[in-house]
Amino acid sequence: MSRTTAIIVGVVALLIIALALLTLTQTPQQRPTATQSPTASPTSPTSATTSPQITGSLTVLVPTGDPTLMPYVKLVASEFMKRYPGVTITIQPVPFGQMVQTALTALQNKNPDPAVIIFYPSQASTLGPYLMDLKPYFDKGLFTMSELPIGAMTAVIVLSGDGKITKIFGVPFQMVFGYVLVYRKSIFENPNLRQEFKQRYGFDLDPLTWSSWDQLIKAAEFLQEKKVAKYALLFPDGLQQSIFNGFIGIFYTYALSDPCVGIPQLEGAAPTQGYWAYFRSTPQGVNITVGCPSFLQALETYKKLVQFQPPITVQAMEYDQLRDLFLTGDYAMVAAWTSFIPIYNNATLSKVAGDIAIAPLPGGKFPYATGLAPTFIGINPYAKDPDLAAKFISFLMSPEMYKLGAEKVGFVPSTVTGLQAAAEVPSMSWVKPFVPLLQGKIPQSELPRLTLVNRVTNFFTDLRPYFINEVAKYLRGEQDAATTQMNIYKTWLSIMKIS
Repeated sequence: MSRTTAIIVGVVALLIIALALLTLTQTPQQRPTATQSPTASPTSPTSATTSPQITGSLTVLVPTGDPTLMPYVKLVASEFMKRYPGVTITIQPVPFGQMVQTALTALQNKNPDPAVIIFYPSQASTLGPYLMDLKPYFDKGLFTMSELPIGAMTAVIVLSGDGKITKIFGVPFQMVFGYVLVYRKSIFENPNLRQEFKQRYGFDLDPLTWSSWDQLIKAAEFLQEKKVAKYALLFPDGLQQSIFNGFIGIFYTYALSDPCVGIPQLEGAAPTQGYWAYFRSTPQGVNITVGCPSFLQALETYKKLVQFQPPITVQAMEYDQLRDLFLTGDYAMVAAWTSFIPIYNNATLSKVAGDIAIAPLPGGKFPYATGLAPTFIGINPYAKDPDLAAKFISFLMSPEMYKLGAEKVGFVPSTVTGLQAAAEVPSMSWVKPFVPLLQGKIPQSELPRLTLVNRVTNFFTDLRPYFINEVAKYLRGEQDAATTQMNIYKTWLSIMKIS
């Protein structure tokens, strides 16, 4: 062998040895494999350890205003980036009034960002045609339908003519319960008041045990008489939206036993109340249940419930008033959204902080008047990595994150297990009575009824304003209940547009 040949052979040998040593010293994560992928599949479970192999970026559009929504999304985004250091999440805040147009502009222009869009039920019909179909993620098990209440899903479900689900364009991840009864513990736990009330009426001065509107009204009459606060009850009667949302819960409680409305039930379970109860398909066409006897009963009860506050001619109680007036300590009870609870308990703003408890409306074992007002999250179909967006949403809805959100920011989950986990947090124990609202099972065969309202294309634009104006006339004493009912029924029948 020549000297030159020997040198070449020696160099090759040294290279082979060096490569072998390099391979042996690599960690399993550093060694390339045939199955390794830079992006998790939609069905990949959330890893409990740091997973640097997942990379990418997401922009999340978050409406401002809710005191717990933005803090929760930021919290989860931070935890997600810790778990997947190769991922960057950017939060894009947007005022509520600009949210729809901001999202629509991106979707219609096929922009990749924002990749993830948070929206509300009233915006669902506008954004739905442009958002990605998430049904494949449900089919693969990344999102679990059994964990989500059917009453919270109706706004984001599209059905075919034969009643089959053809598209699901959003997932409810935050639950707002509305309305609920928020009440002053210092008043309702007073032993002397409780004893006198029980002797007079024969039932307890305890909102968690009330099972009818009559019991709530009697309690308000008693507290007004005792002058324990300036006003006994603050109830929604605002002219923008709160009359519409406040009335539906009352109507639903009476409609449950009204065959004219025909609330679907299976083994004693009924879906959570919602606007869907106003419409029912019949062989003759769509029936408007406003003409049913239970609607008249609800109108008469509604007027009794608003008698304990300044009259509507002096102060209509819209969301701002429901949120801000109870803080003053002038009211013993308020019917409010659960999203207001952190504000009521804010000691720097509220005179009732630390002195409140929460019950469903009208309470006890019949909490039908309390409805579900979920916050939805959807995916931009033009996002760079929809699978990564879906993985983030799944992480956002994990029991682990839901419990952390309840502990840190008072966030209310939308899933059964999430709500159960939140209820174990001492400051969130008030959610326990609301868990059953997420557990009612309604067969898919009832979906056409529950989603029929989605086909009333002018429901919010035309039917709602007329309804509010007519009910306000009744509350002001300008017309009686029967006239109000007939006016709404006949007008809705004439102007309703069905897609």
